[in-house]
Amino acid sequence: MPCVEDAIASVRESLTWAVEEMPSDADLAEGWSNPDTRTHVFVSPRQPAHRLDVLAELAHAALCEKMPRLFSSTKVWGVSLHGHAVARKHILRAAGNWFVSAAVRALCPETFDAALTEAVQAAAARMNTPRPFALDRYALGQDELERLADARILAGARHYLGHNPATTPDPTTDALARAYTATPPETPTMPGFLAVANGLCAALGRRPFSPEPRKGYWMVSDAG
Repeated sequence: MPCVEDAIASVRESLTWAVEEMPSDADLAEGWSNPDTRTHVFVSPRQPAHRLDVLAELAHAALCEKMPRLFSSTKVWGVSLHGHAVARKHILRAAGNWFVSAAVRALCPETFDAALTEAVQAAAARMNTPRPFALDRYALGQDELERLADARILAGARHYLGHNPATTPDPTTDALARAYTATPPETPTMPGFLAVANGLCAALGRRPFSPEPRKGYWMVSDAG
């Protein structure tokens, strides 16, 4: 994948914040950025990571350098339970990944579309099977995690591939996908990011985020 390797090198070189790389036993490549210390941390998995995943983490880091600091913030106030905070942080990252995917596709469209097509095929049965959704308001449940991932695949197919692979979509997955596609991801803005995040919350039945830009955190009600 010469395009991906070239893009990885280019984005990595473009980063201006300090970079720390850490080996780990994780299954996937992951990273996070701290706008206060202007640092990025990239975690290398125990097995060689899929190179498109590495590019996505770098693209996320690059966006964190360009966007207001709330884009990379995972500070969530108004929650009292750890599980609820984890769920909220995941929603913020899921919203950000909608814009990260657009950045990756802009760099390597053919590779991105091929990977998306494979993901659509793998998730097709779940996306086309309506099933009950029970939200755990104070934790990040596997059902919620899976639907968020499937919804971004479904949204990507509609937005980038121009077709709808879910003819009888699961209602929650479809609502989440619509929350993604309601905001074009090619030009990320904080209002757009907030719209996606709160659209995901609405589809899941969670209370919306309220940004506190001067204080650098997100506020939510502990009730959902």
